[in-house]
Amino acid sequence: MKNNLNIVQLKRNGFLPQRQKDLFSMRIGVTGGHVDAGQLKALADAAEKYGEGYVHITSRQGIEIPFIDLNDTDAVRCNMDDANIRAGVAGKRVRAVVACQGDQVCNHGLIDCQTIAERLDNLYFGADVPYKFKIAITGCPSACLKPQENDLGIMGTVHPKWSKDTCTECGVCIKHCKANAITRSGSTIRIDKDRCILCGDCILACKKDALQAEKIGHTIFVGGKVGKFPREGTKLVELFELEKVYDIVDRTLDLYCKHGREGERLGDVIDRIGIEKCKKGLCKNPHPN
Repeated sequence: MKNNLNIVQLKRNGFLPQRQKDLFSMRIGVTGGHVDAGQLKALADAAEKYGEGYVHITSRQGIEIPFIDLNDTDAVRCNMDDANIRAGVAGKRVRAVVACQGDQVCNHGLIDCQTIAERLDNLYFGADVPYKFKIAITGCPSACLKPQENDLGIMGTVHPKWSKDTCTECGVCIKHCKANAITRSGSTIRIDKDRCILCGDCILACKKDALQAEKIGHTIFVGGKVGKFPREGTKLVELFELEKVYDIVDRTLDLYCKHGREGERLGDVIDRIGIEKCKKGLCKNPHPN
C-alpha cells in the first residue's frame, strides 16, 4: 500500500475499502436509479478492465464495482469522468437521492419523482451533515421507495372528488379501495377522509371519470431509518405543493446541521428535541394553500 494513504480522500472519490488488503469497491453516484446506456457501457468496461467483470447493485439504486486495486483507482476514476459518471459518497454526507419513475412511467404515479430527485440531488448531494442523510421519493402511497424509512421521504398523494353527473353506480371504486374508505348510500358515493390513504386507486379504476383528482400534492415524512435501531418516519405534512416541499427539505437539512450531534441521524434529533419543536421550525406555514 502506498505510504500516507488518505482513506478519507479515497472515500470522497467513491472508493470504499474492502476486507481484502489494497482492494476497493468503487461506488458511483446515481440519481433516482437513472443510468443511461452509454454510462452502462462504460461501467461494464471498467468492471472487466479493473474489477472482476461484474457490478453490484446496492439497496439504494446505486452501482459499485468491487475488487479495484489501489494502484488503479486514479485510472478508473478518469474513465468515469470521461463517461460523465460521478463518484458516489460515503460517510457524513447527504447521499444520492433515490426515486421511482413516478407519473412519467407508472400508472399509479402521482408526481414527477425523477425531476424532483434531480433538483434535490443537484442542491444537496455530498453536503456535509452530522452523520448521514438519505432522501427517497415515491410516486404514490404504494411506497415502492420506502419514504418512511429515510431521513426525509416524499410521497405523491391525491385527494379524490366524486361527481354524481357521470357516476353509473357500478361500484368499481368501492371494490378497488383497499382502505375501505368508499361507501354508497343510495345513489350517493361517500369518501371517508379519515380512512382514505390518498392513493388514487379509485380514480384509476373509474372508467366514467366520476372520481377525479381534487388536489394532487406531496406528503413528507421525516426521521426514518433502518439498521440496528430502525425508526419509522414521522408524517410531517400532507398534500403540499411542490415549491413548499423544496422549502421544507431545505429547512430540514438546516435543522439537522444546527441541532445534530456527532453520529446522530435526523430521527435521533427529533426524538431528543421533540417532534412539535421540529414541526414549528419546519412548517412555519402549516397549511398547503
